[in-house]
Amino acid sequence: MVAGLPTLTLAQVSKRLTVPGINNFWFVDKTVSTGGSITSREVAMPALKKRGIKTVIDLAGGAQSDAERAATEAAGMKYLVFPINPTTLDPAPIGPFLKAASDPANFPVFIHSGNGHRAGMALMIKRVLVDGWTIEKAGIEAAASGLIDDNPTAPVWWKFAQDYIMSHKK
Repeated sequence: MVAGLPTLTLAQVSKRLTVPGINNFWFVDKTVSTGGSITSREVAMPALKKRGIKTVIDLAGGAQSDAERAATEAAGMKYLVFPINPTTLDPAPIGPFLKAASDPANFPVFIHSGNGHRAGMALMIKRVLVDGWTIEKAGIEAAASGLIDDNPTAPVWWKFAQDYIMSHKK
């Protein structure tokens, strides 16, 4: 356990599944799944479409974004990119992400990033600021769906989420 991360005490809905072409795929609920990197667009995108995903939200961005957009759209899904840089921790992409991830027209969404940590962090922020969850409940879900404590960057994302939530909570 890393200090500051929640201990899982509530029943976990999130399930880690094997989805071809995707690292660390987590089914969270009927509106959202999270994951890490896309290792094979040619395999992953049809697999996501088959699972009913309507929108792919990429929080990593980078050089692969154009190819990922093309593969996503070729599979009949919408592609949105809101890159969150793990070095600068610029919060600017969070607002547009929250809008897209909260729009029922986009459901179900697949939110992904390099290892899935940004995806879990962003989902945690959405759960608190949009869905009205407590930080503890959202943190438990985030830990159960990608923001896990076996990675040295997890505390950074946990703190980023808490700081963003506290500065934007109404």
